[in-house]
Amino acid sequence: MERRQDIDQLRGLAILLMIMVHAAATWTPEGASTTSLFALIIAGLGGLAAPLFVTVGGWVTVQSTWTLQKALTRFAFLLLAQILVNLTAPHLFDPFTPGVLSLFAILYLIAPIWLRIAKNTAFCCTVLFGICIINLVLLPGDSSLGWNDRITSNGFEVINHLVLTGTYPVFPWIFFSILGAGINIHSPSIKQLGSITSVGLIICITILLDALQKDVPFAQPSGEAALTFFPANTPFLIGAFTGVLTLWMALEHRNPYGKLNKLGQLSLSLYVIHFIPIYLGSGLTPDWMYAVPLVLLYTVLWWPIGVFHQERCAQYSLEYLLQRFTNHEEERAP
Repeated sequence: MERRQDIDQLRGLAILLMIMVHAAATWTPEGASTTSLFALIIAGLGGLAAPLFVTVGGWVTVQSTWTLQKALTRFAFLLLAQILVNLTAPHLFDPFTPGVLSLFAILYLIAPIWLRIAKNTAFCCTVLFGICIINLVLLPGDSSLGWNDRITSNGFEVINHLVLTGTYPVFPWIFFSILGAGINIHSPSIKQLGSITSVGLIICITILLDALQKDVPFAQPSGEAALTFFPANTPFLIGAFTGVLTLWMALEHRNPYGKLNKLGQLSLSLYVIHFIPIYLGSGLTPDWMYAVPLVLLYTVLWWPIGVFHQERCAQYSLEYLLQRFTNHEEERAP
């Protein structure tokens, strides 16, 4: 089956946003305001990176032929890739800290379950709504945990982090896999997506007004805020859901811009490699005057690098290696 360039473009955008948010988190000046225009833009776009990544992963899984052997191979490969990420970014993670690649590993392993959920429109919507309600009432991700608590990888804590309390636990992030699979299977029209997005936007505005009235931050990576990423609370799920659908409507069935789709074909390799320069430069503490252009330059620089790689030496990548291991004609790496 021929690859969809528009879907690769969405994945390419997701990896650029991931790079941007990691660079911004590393090189943000000390004492920088989290309410400045630049900070809000970074937080808004960066907050959509992982949800878009996982949604696209759900979409392409529908295209893939699932077998247990293939799933186990991908599971092992992605777990090793996650460890490689952790080793290249020791300033952020412990060696065995679960992350977005371990999330993909588990999601593909259990794909038959959530693909079955996505096949029925009513059931799919009910499960997505149920995840939001359970997450709202119980918040199993535990908002009291700090960053160090979420990256600790001692004993059974790893299992708990994989499922509930880590940086990217299966619950509630499976929400976006189901969403992506549902979009692929049911192919909603622009009008339908627009209507759903409008409802999400209204809810987001309501949450914002409530936050202003209560004098609490609207969005923060963690801590006391209406929307939090660690853990991914229900307002965040709704906001990310709305943002992902907006980007989806903007880019689906569109011709690739500047060969952005090439980055989507290399997303796994770029995700692993981009941490190396960030770690090497993690000791830098630039002023605002230099931090903003540094983050933007570092992010954009990966665009031509990715395009050049795919056009000249595409076989030298983790995607190609995984393809060889799974004997799959078309690589569907996250």
